[in-house]
Amino acid sequence: MIKDLNRGKKILQNLNVKHLPFKLDSSNLREFGKYVSKDLTNIFLGIESSGLKWCLSTVKKAKVFTLIYEANENGVQIYKEEISKKLPEYSYKTIATIIDEGIARGYYLPMAPMSKKVIKDKKIKNIRPSEGVVAAFLNWNISRILSISAMIKKFK
Repeated sequence: MIKDLNRGKKILQNLNVKHLPFKLDSSNLREFGKYVSKDLTNIFLGIESSGLKWCLSTVKKAKVFTLIYEANENGVQIYKEEISKKLPEYSYKTIATIIDEGIARGYYLPMAPMSKKVIKDKKIKNIRPSEGVVAAFLNWNISRILSISAMIKKFK
């Protein structure tokens, strides 16, 4: 019991609790840990939508998805070469393979960008996420926000 209390205090010393919107101390640390664990489980369950599950299934795919999604939301063009430049830790071939597979599965679409700037080279295709993937991603994030809101209310 004393070992557990000391362990809890040591863990608390390494946490950024001052940034939390509620008080976290040794009396509620374990319960907070349970909520965090449950929330993480729900995060993983929330990406079971086939498109989102594929887009986030590996770190490489998740990084590619993030760049494509962000470009889509900002209304700017993004294409394989640009993604490859932004992810220098992966080869162009790896990036192209991920995007081509995503397009083949219908998770990514070669579409015109929302911006007025037009790609003149017809071989270069702007990549955007499908409507289903965008909706699944936003719904997943809405669930995460609701879960975190419930956690904040619990510990406030």
